[in-house]
Amino acid sequence: MAELEQVSAKALYDKLVTDRSPYLKRAQDAAALTVPHLMPPDGVTASTAFEEPSQSLGARGVRHIASKVQLALFPINTPPFKYEIDDIAVRKENEANGGKNGEINKALSERERAVVSEMYGSVFRPVSFEACRQLIVAGNYLLFIPKEGRPRGFRLNQYVVDRDGAGNVLDIVVKESMSREALPKEIVAKLGQTEQKDADRDANIDLYTHIRRVEEKFLVRQQIDDVEVADGGDYPIADVPWLALRLTYIEGENYGRGFVDEYMGDLTALNALTEALRDGTAQSAKVVWLVAPNSVIKAKQLAQARNGGFVTGEANSVVPLQVNKQADFSVAERFIAQLIERLSYAFMLNSAVQRNGERVTAEEIRFMANELDQGMGGIYSLLSEEFQLPVIRLYEKRMEHNRKVPPLPKGVTSVKVIAGLDALGRGNDLQNLDAFIAGLGQLFGPEEVARRINAGEYMSRRGAALGIDTNGLVRTDDELSAGDQNAQMQQLMEKLGPQAIAQMGGMAKEGMKQQAAEGAPVG
Repeated sequence: MAELEQVSAKALYDKLVTDRSPYLKRAQDAAALTVPHLMPPDGVTASTAFEEPSQSLGARGVRHIASKVQLALFPINTPPFKYEIDDIAVRKENEANGGKNGEINKALSERERAVVSEMYGSVFRPVSFEACRQLIVAGNYLLFIPKEGRPRGFRLNQYVVDRDGAGNVLDIVVKESMSREALPKEIVAKLGQTEQKDADRDANIDLYTHIRRVEEKFLVRQQIDDVEVADGGDYPIADVPWLALRLTYIEGENYGRGFVDEYMGDLTALNALTEALRDGTAQSAKVVWLVAPNSVIKAKQLAQARNGGFVTGEANSVVPLQVNKQADFSVAERFIAQLIERLSYAFMLNSAVQRNGERVTAEEIRFMANELDQGMGGIYSLLSEEFQLPVIRLYEKRMEHNRKVPPLPKGVTSVKVIAGLDALGRGNDLQNLDAFIAGLGQLFGPEEVARRINAGEYMSRRGAALGIDTNGLVRTDDELSAGDQNAQMQQLMEKLGPQAIAQMGGMAKEGMKQQAAEGAPVG
């Protein structure tokens, strides 16, 4: 680290490219067998025609498993996290509210929904899906979540990263090419002192963004031609908006490995055999007639004959050309079937976790996350720590910057974010709450449950667990008391009549006057 601190962003990028090269080459090979444009070869432009793979199983598997990973990390119908407060704060708040914390859960649920709304309002889901696809194929992706505007992503061929032995990020350098004409005037003025001041204004120049860790914070700087053109600010380690994502953690390596990397052998064999069988089938499907050299039948007469017409000759003099490779093709087909079965199992194409056309529940998301963790070597646990949780914190900071964060419950000064398998939204709270009520009903009966359980508190907690705003929907204790008094007055009016009610009202007024007189100070 000390050696690299003195070099420019460009020099650091050029130095770290060597370490990135084998990972990039492997990612390009994986993309060539699945989705080529995810990691194109060097020198490819938008007009370059890619060599398409001979099979589509790789592309289908990448899309399928990337969708599962995205749905497990960022579910559609439930927040991917929940807020928790420390036990001391909960105890104080319970004492202030008479032992009730339904309002606390309700306020925290509103805060969770606000963060999710901000996240999806910034068009985060398309970027997160692309990040999942890149992680499956290339194993690495750089995500940038600014305080305003849409998030951005960078492929492995656009950045380099340097980590310490524990896997902590030390340096990230992003390389972007852009037109010199598109630069702001203040940046062009700074570049006027460099060697490129007389260069072609339509030519592209390289902008380097250097994210460097210095002690307990990250410094972000941008350079062009070794000239610092912008100051990206300083960030605490937990709040840096640049996330160097990786699918797997390998001790001592700066980059992760892709999921496709582990199945390159089967994908290569499937691609080669599918191509051979496709070409052989096309050749076998071609119809060519062989006419004996000494036959009275002329090939031209045979070709010009109408359907159902007559030509003089012997049947044995004309035979079709046959490849006679059925046995060889059948061997290839059986092996292809085995490869498809193995790869379908690896990409989880045969598993059905989510119900079609129905609301995805937290239990289904939990099952999917467990399946990903078991079937993919625990990648969900790593992604929840390095992808899901930092994204949630960044969007929370983004809302604080834009002053959109709902206030915390009264008496609560701080909260912590719980993500991963321990907090797939508040569906886990709902499941435990319903299991608790059902168990009480089985043990003590519904009458005892109705006598013991506070219905209003239960409704508040259930609404918070489901992510439903219960304001104006569920009546408060004060509203219930007012409604009960109105009902009692109505019953008295029907029973005693209007005159008796008026007389009682007069008596009540006199009583109030008397109480006021007794409570008045003595002059």
